[in-house]
Amino acid sequence: MKNIFYGWWVLLALVLIYMVTNGILLNTMPLFTPQLLDEFNLDNQQVSRPAQILYLMVAFLAAFVGILLDKYSPKAVMLAGAIILLIGLAGFASAGSFLHIQIAYVLYAFALTLAGIVTSMYLITQWFVKYRGLAVGIFLMGSSFGGALFNKIAGWGIAVVGWRNAAWILLGCAVVGMLLPLVLLVRNKPSDMGLLPDGATTTHFSAYAQTNHTGISLAEAVRKPYFYLLLIATATLWFCITGVVNHQVLFIEKDLQQTKEMVTNVTALFFLCSIVGKLLFGWLGDRYNKLFIMLLSIVNLLIGTVLLRYLASLPPAMMYVYAVVYGIAFSGAFTMIQVVVAEVYNGNSYGKILGIFTMVDTLAGSMGIRVLGVMRKDSGSYIDSFNVMIVLCIFACLCVLALQFMKKPQISPSTIAT
Repeated sequence: MKNIFYGWWVLLALVLIYMVTNGILLNTMPLFTPQLLDEFNLDNQQVSRPAQILYLMVAFLAAFVGILLDKYSPKAVMLAGAIILLIGLAGFASAGSFLHIQIAYVLYAFALTLAGIVTSMYLITQWFVKYRGLAVGIFLMGSSFGGALFNKIAGWGIAVVGWRNAAWILLGCAVVGMLLPLVLLVRNKPSDMGLLPDGATTTHFSAYAQTNHTGISLAEAVRKPYFYLLLIATATLWFCITGVVNHQVLFIEKDLQQTKEMVTNVTALFFLCSIVGKLLFGWLGDRYNKLFIMLLSIVNLLIGTVLLRYLASLPPAMMYVYAVVYGIAFSGAFTMIQVVVAEVYNGNSYGKILGIFTMVDTLAGSMGIRVLGVMRKDSGSYIDSFNVMIVLCIFACLCVLALQFMKKPQISPSTIAT
């Protein structure tokens, strides 16, 4: 045990924390939407409003996390987010009106921003250099594990003890899953413990420390069409992914008239398969052309969307096939977005560029949630919105195909000279 590099313990803590932040807030809270719809007498558009608030606020708050991380301890920033999340879950469980639910989601946005992926990625880059890709891949699986685990817990709780008590159970899980790993395991950087990233010795560390190159600047990036084409492709994918994740429970339970047990089983399988997607496409992305693998993930997403579109006319067992296909597809697409952006823009401006992608993608995700809700309310069916997503997936495929024939952005001689 003494020979294990401490960074792996930090990574374990971050995986557990990410299981809670994304596993509960993004992947499990949609399970409560049918109950909120019934209890507060809402329609499909209204009940999706809290999720829209969450995504919109996260998009704008994310830009400020970097400032906090430059001034304060990342562990302290994450601890503040954890405390806010606990307060939000308590408020959600005891909400007396739909306004209280929306306020809880405002707190979720602050929690997700402070204790979510941005702060975790900051810590991972402190602890890992040579094994950073592996560490990021392991870290991203946390949301999938969390979605699978907490969907089962919440689904059981909603069916047996009611949605409010189920939310209190999730609060208890969050205390154990966030506060204990955060306090006991997380350290800000290896130098605080007299260590180097990856557990390297001074001699060996110097051999690969030079891999952090200057890279293309933000000013250079935004002057090239490659940037915008990739941004459009990723935003399109986020529109489709978040729309499905936040509406599939309503579609299966309300429109397809399936039992809560079926809904729970399908969503749990959905997120379990997302673990496979992250591992599979991450492994493929390390070995083959990354844009081609990204294209493969989008084609898989297109197939999953077509299955979703025709579920009403298919045997109920096909819902499990949909969960497998779309679960692998959406997580694979998410993984490849991170991998491709990192490969193209790795360098001193990577954080700024990633922040822009995160903001735009999150805004697109929020629009996906809203558009699906509005179209469902206006037409009385999700079919039209599924047709739109099929078209968008085809459009994303064309964008990535175009990127294949474009020259990858490179730092210009004038930028190097300066």
